[in-house]
Amino acid sequence: MPKLPYVLAATLLVASTSSFAQSDRAAQARQDMQARLKAADANGDGFIDRKEAEAGLPRIAKNFDKIDTDQDGKLSADELKQAAATARQRLGR
Repeated sequence: MPKLPYVLAATLLVASTSSFAQSDRAAQARQDMQARLKAADANGDGFIDRKEAEAGLPRIAKNFDKIDTDQDGKLSADELKQAAATARQRLGR
């Protein structure tokens, strides 16, 4: 029996398993970040203000002015998503 089909099948299985693992890790990372943001939103208004960022999100606090693109003193979900996308781009992900 030719071994090539088995080798190809095994390679595809390993590749797809790796892909699923990366997908699971990314989903878990998103859930973790959403939980951290929700916990940081002390007043529950759906935004992260500078004081909330300083209290629980030091990296976001450090870059608050860059992330706050509309300069309204609070970070919206869209601003946070854009910051995350920019960071992923910079890291080549």
